[in-house]
Amino acid sequence: MSDLSNVSKGGVRCQLLDWCSNVEVVVGEGEFCSSEHTYKIGRIPLGRNAAAVLVKSTTVIHASVWRPTPTIFTLNEAVGHKIAWPLDKIILDEDINLSQPTKSVESEQPTDESLGRIKIFQYWSGDDDLIAEGMLLSTDHNELVDGRPLGHGAAVVKVLEVVKPEAYLWRPNPPISLMSDALNETIAWPIDRIQLLDVPANDESTRKSPQSATTPSSTTPSTASSKGAKQKCFLLDIDNTGQRVAIGRVSSTDPAEKVHQVPLGANASKVWVEVSKVEGARVWRANSEVKFIADAVGTTVAWPNDKIIFM
Repeated sequence: MSDLSNVSKGGVRCQLLDWCSNVEVVVGEGEFCSSEHTYKIGRIPLGRNAAAVLVKSTTVIHASVWRPTPTIFTLNEAVGHKIAWPLDKIILDEDINLSQPTKSVESEQPTDESLGRIKIFQYWSGDDDLIAEGMLLSTDHNELVDGRPLGHGAAVVKVLEVVKPEAYLWRPNPPISLMSDALNETIAWPIDRIQLLDVPANDESTRKSPQSATTPSSTTPSTASSKGAKQKCFLLDIDNTGQRVAIGRVSSTDPAEKVHQVPLGANASKVWVEVSKVEGARVWRANSEVKFIADAVGTTVAWPNDKIIFM
């Protein structure tokens, strides 16, 4: 099956041919992103007869890029970055008609490859200062954003609508330093400064997508309704040290709700973990993928109600 997904999770692989040679010389490999002429790299539209590709590797490290930037002149320097490349100098591993403009692989509507629509809040302020809206794409800390690993406590997001154009980015990458520059771009953002508006139902996927945002309306998990605005909470150490080991949001208290294929049961809550405060703390119900709080960031866990404190 063709995997035209967002480039951060892997798209259709392709070979890049030397754009200035009359013979077919493969100079690198990457992932095809889009051939839509309005698609922007930096702030420059692709234009006709061009494609956006994410460069994965090079075979000729000194090969020139088609459109140099102040920091990228050679293909080797472009590894981990999206660049423009002539359509007739791309060989796809799958059968796609490049003569027809494709939709961006980072579609503006949530798909099975995105985790849901989000609000993006100012990163340095504790207030809910809304600066943009977008899509949550990944919380995998090994994900590369602008050539740098995402790291813990962060998320890969795509900016779809800018509310405060002058707001500074959390990780500026010249020439992209303001939120206005990041429109339709993929950026990193602190996971505790985004709010899910909707998410797909496939919570138990290996991509660790968070569960639908349904949280209690009261201040205690045991009496909470499973429908209402998401409410932040602290998770206390299950080893009774009293430590606050994580910050998250309760998404359900329904005993029949499943967390990693196991029913939640009584006196427990399903929590989406946003921030790890004690990375080595044990989770309540460990599995092969999630054993410690650090593993749980960006996914859901079951947690005892008496070990949850709402903010």
